[in-house]
Amino acid sequence: MLHAPRDEFRRRLVHVTPDVFGAATPCPDWTVRDLVNHVIGGDQMTVVLLEGGTTEAAVQALGADWIGDDDPVVVFAAAGEALDRAAAVDGVLERVVPHPMGPVPGHQAVSFRVAEYLVHAWDLARALGVDERLDAGLVEQTWEGMRGLAPVIGGLGMFGSGPSGALDENSSPQDRLLDLSGRRP
Repeated sequence: MLHAPRDEFRRRLVHVTPDVFGAATPCPDWTVRDLVNHVIGGDQMTVVLLEGGTTEAAVQALGADWIGDDDPVVVFAAAGEALDRAAAVDGVLERVVPHPMGPVPGHQAVSFRVAEYLVHAWDLARALGVDERLDAGLVEQTWEGMRGLAPVIGGLGMFGSGPSGALDENSSPQDRLLDLSGRRP
């Protein structure tokens, strides 16, 4: 479930070098390094939740510095492998976990990662000036899963101001997903 969306992020991540860590991203107040660390932290946060951790421990994992002086591609791969192992434990995906957004089944906490990988892959691509086109099938699947949040997503504090209201059904699915997520492609 996570391999294809994770690869969307990894395809951009391979272009990150220490000299671009300080570059701005579409996420206000985040540099490339902050963005990459956030995505890795999201994987680590989900691992904490699936392994029975508290909301506080999950938030702490999300905010930790996971990159340090290490290669971000290697750290990202290790975090993904840890998440895959945690998600493979029998029954864990059906158990309710204390996600910072509220209690959710483990499978939903894991599915949140798909949107994170995709949207932040675009953020990273925009920051680095590399290919911004996301996998159309993944975009459509993620759009369908998130479109119902349009009325409230801007108030969650996690997706910028939410949708602009400027796009319609004639806009590309990628543009609609990005707009829903507070981006203005």
